[in-house]
Amino acid sequence: MRQTSPMAAPDTPRVIPRPEHTLSRRDISLEALKVLYRLHHTGYLAYLVGGSVRDLLVGKRPKDFDIATDARPGEIRKLFRNSRVIGRRFRLVQVYFRGGRIVEVSTFRRRSEFEDRADDVLVGNNTFGTPAEDAQRRDLTINGLFYNIGDFSLVDYVGGLQDLREGLIRVIGDPAVRFHRDPVRMLRVLRHAARLGFRIDPPAWEEIRRQRHNIRLCPPARLRDELLKDLKSGAARPFLELMLPSGLFYAILPSWQKRLGKKGEARLLELCHRLDLLAAGEFPPPEGLIWAAFLTPYLEQESLPETYAGLREVMPEKVRQALAAIEFPRQRQEEVSQVLALAWALTPLLLAGKAAPARLARLVAYREALRLHRFWKAPQEELPHLVEAEEAPPDLPPVKRRRRWRRRPRAPRPSPPKT
Repeated sequence: MRQTSPMAAPDTPRVIPRPEHTLSRRDISLEALKVLYRLHHTGYLAYLVGGSVRDLLVGKRPKDFDIATDARPGEIRKLFRNSRVIGRRFRLVQVYFRGGRIVEVSTFRRRSEFEDRADDVLVGNNTFGTPAEDAQRRDLTINGLFYNIGDFSLVDYVGGLQDLREGLIRVIGDPAVRFHRDPVRMLRVLRHAARLGFRIDPPAWEEIRRQRHNIRLCPPARLRDELLKDLKSGAARPFLELMLPSGLFYAILPSWQKRLGKKGEARLLELCHRLDLLAAGEFPPPEGLIWAAFLTPYLEQESLPETYAGLREVMPEKVRQALAAIEFPRQRQEEVSQVLALAWALTPLLLAGKAAPARLARLVAYREALRLHRFWKAPQEELPHLVEAEEAPPDLPPVKRRRRWRRRPRAPRPSPPKT
C-alpha cells in the first residue's frame, strides 16, 4: 500500500498540464486571481493551495481561496496596499477587497527543527521553505495539491491527485508521528472522509484507533469548536458514523459512553441526519439549536421531571455534566438549558393538540423552544425551511390564556340627605 515517506518530499513533483485536469480559472474568485497574477507578473511563484484546490477538483465551491508564494511577508505587503501582516507563530498577509472579501497569502514554509522531534505534541514555529517542503508539512495528500497560475498546471509532490481520484484519505508522512504531534489531525481525517464520502487509508484508521485517547491532550475549547464545526457542516451524520467506531467520540465525551448504548447511538445518528437536512437550507441553523439537538439523545436517557418548573431546575446541571469535558461556556449552557427545558415541557402539550399556557408563551426562550420541537417532530422535507420559516413572523400555536375574572363595579352609594 502506498504511503508517503515521513522524510522530505521529493524536489521534483508530478506536474499535470491543463488538458489533463479539470480545474479552471473560471471557478477561482476574481480577488484570488488578482493576487495570483500580481505575484506572478512581479516574478514570484504564485500557487493556489490547500482546500481550495481540493474542492475545485471535486466540483465544490471553496469558501476561501488561499495562496502560497516564495515572496516574503514584507515583499507581499509592498505589492498590496490593501493588506496587513498577521500571525505570531508564522506571519501571513491578508489582502482586503471590497465587500469584506479577504485573500490570505502565505510564504512557502517547512517544518521547524522543533517539529522534527517525535516527542513534541504541539508543533513549534514554522520557518520559510520551498514548495516541496510546504507540501510535505500539510496534513493530507488531498490537501497538498498546488495550482500554478503561471502555466495553469497542477503541482503534486505527495500523490494527492491520485488519492483524490481514488477517493482515499491518506496522511502525509507517518500517521503515528503526525497524530502524536497534533491529535486534532485525527478529527480532520474523519471530517474529510465524511464530507467527501472517501475511505480512510487503513494505516491511518488503525493509528486513530490506537491514539484516540491522545485527543484529550488538546485544549477542551479547541475540541468544542472542532465538534461544532462538524455538527453544522451538513455532514454531521457521516462524521458521527466514523467518530463512534473510531473511539474518538467517547474519548472526547467519556460521560456519554454509559448513557447512550446502541439505542442512544442510533438516536444520535438520526438527529445528526436531521441537522444535515437543516444545514441544507438557505439560512444556517443557530448554534443554540445545534447544541440542543446534539444533547437530546443524552437527555433522553435521563429521568427528567414532567413539569417546566422541575425541568428548569435540573436541566442546567444535566447540560453541564454532558459537556463538561469540552468546557461548555456558562452563558451558552444557560441559554441551551432554557430552550431544552421549555421544549421538553411543551412537546406533550403540542402533540396532544393542546394550547401552550400563557405563562410559558411569555418566556424569552419560547420561540427557540418551538423551533426545537419542530426540529424533533417535523417531516424531514420541511427541515431545510425550518430556520427560514422561523425568521419570518412565526406561525405560533395557540396560547391558552387564563380567564380573568373582573369584579362587577359597586353601585354608587347614595348621598346622605341634605339637612
